[in-house]
Amino acid sequence: MKDFRATLIGLVVFSLVSVPAFPAEYKPDEVIVKFKSDHPLTASMVRGDENRAMTVAVDDAQEAIRTLETMEGVEYVEPNYVIEAESIPNDWPYENSEWEDTGLPGAWDLVEEAGPGSQVIVAVIDSGVDLDHPELEDILISGYDFANNDAVPEDDTGHGTRVCGILGALGDNLSGIAGVAWNCDIVIMPLKFMKNNDGKTTGSLSDAIDAIYYAVDHGADVINASWGFYSYSGSLEEAVRYARDHGVLFIASAGNKAQDNDTNDHYPSNYPLDNIIAVAAMNRYNDLASFSNYGENSVDIAAPGDGLKTTDLGGGYASWVSGTSFATPFVTGVAAMMISQFPDLDYLSVRVALLDAAVLDAGYSERLLESGGCVNAYNALLAEEDADVFSRASSASAQSDPTGTGSQVSGESGGGGGGCMIESTRNAGNAAGMVISLMLIVLFPMLRAKHRE
Repeated sequence: MKDFRATLIGLVVFSLVSVPAFPAEYKPDEVIVKFKSDHPLTASMVRGDENRAMTVAVDDAQEAIRTLETMEGVEYVEPNYVIEAESIPNDWPYENSEWEDTGLPGAWDLVEEAGPGSQVIVAVIDSGVDLDHPELEDILISGYDFANNDAVPEDDTGHGTRVCGILGALGDNLSGIAGVAWNCDIVIMPLKFMKNNDGKTTGSLSDAIDAIYYAVDHGADVINASWGFYSYSGSLEEAVRYARDHGVLFIASAGNKAQDNDTNDHYPSNYPLDNIIAVAAMNRYNDLASFSNYGENSVDIAAPGDGLKTTDLGGGYASWVSGTSFATPFVTGVAAMMISQFPDLDYLSVRVALLDAAVLDAGYSERLLESGGCVNAYNALLAEEDADVFSRASSASAQSDPTGTGSQVSGESGGGGGGCMIESTRNAGNAAGMVISLMLIVLFPMLRAKHRE
C-alpha cells in the first residue's frame, strides 16, 4: 500500500504542458480525489459504509487534476476550492427594526407557555466562536478547529461569533441582544474551518467537508452554513447528502452577488437535496436586500440580513452586519425552535412546515418559489401545534369510538379540550378557518411540486 501511495504521488506531481484553468480560487498545492469502490486505495478511506473523497498534497493542482482524470480507478478529482464567508462590509447605516414579518415575539410567547422543549444540537460550521462571550458561553458544547487541527475553535475573524449571536444569544438579561432561539433548549457545536486570511474570512473546501461529517457523526440536528462559492463540488454534495441520509437539516446562505442562482450556480445552497434550505436576505423594508442572491427554483426563503446587531469578538457586539450569512442563522434558529418543540418531526417535515409558514410578499413571490416570502416563527410553531392538537384529538376520538359509530369527543375532554384551549389562548380564528388550516397542513405537502430530491 505504501508503494502504491508513493506511485500515486509521483503521478500527481508529474508536469503536463496543457492544463485547464479553474474560475474560482483554489489551493494550488492540494486536490480532492475520490477513488472508485474497487480501487486498492479506497479501503484506507472507508468509514463504515462510506467511501469518501480524500485530500492529496501535490506540487501543482491543475497538473495533478489533469493527470488523475486519466486514471481508470478515479471516480472524480476536483480543486480544493477556497470558500469565503458571505457577510457584507458593515457600512450600512444601522436603524432599529422590529422585523414584524418574522413573528418572533409571538413565537417566544408560545415557547414560554409550552416550555423550552427538547435539546437541539446546532452545528455552526464557520470561523469558530468567541468561546468566552457572556451571551454564548453557556450554550456552547465541544467542537473542533479544522483550520488549525485542534480542539479549540476560537474565532479570529468575528464572523462565526456574529452568526452564533443571531442564532441563540442569551435573551431577557437586560443587555446586548436576544438570539432567535434564546428561550429554547439549544446548544451550539462550533466547528471552525475558516480563519483570518489577509483580512478575509476564508477556509478550504476539504476542511468544510470534514466539518460536515464531524457534525453529523457527533449528533447535530441542524447544520448552519453561512458561506458558499460558485463552482460545483461533488465531494461537498456527497457530504451534504450524508447529512440528509442521517436526518440532518442543512441551512445555507444563498450568496451576496445579487444574482439569479437559477442561472448562475451557488453552492452548497444549489444542490438538489431536500434537506437544504437556501436563505436570501431581506432588508428592514421587507424587500429583498439589494445584494442578496435569489432564484425561482433555487432559493427557498428570506430572512433579516441587512443592518443587524449581534455578538462580536472580545465579549462585545457588532452593529450594521449584513449579508445572507446573517439571514441564514435566523432561519436556523426558527428551525431549531420547531425541532425543540416538536422533536418527533423529521428534517423534511420541518423544512416543508417552515416554508409553508412563510409570510408572502409581492417583493419575493416572483423570485423565491418555495415560500414566496419571509420566515415566520410564530406561524411555523402554531401550525405544528395545531397539527399536533388535531392528531391528538383524532387519536382520542378513535379511542372513545372504537366501533366507528361517529361519537364526538367533547370540548371538555381529551384532545378536543386541548384544541379549544389553544384556539382561545392563541386567538387562532374561527372554527371554519381552523379546519381549513388543518386541511392545508395535511394536504399541502402532498400537493407541492418539490424541486429537490
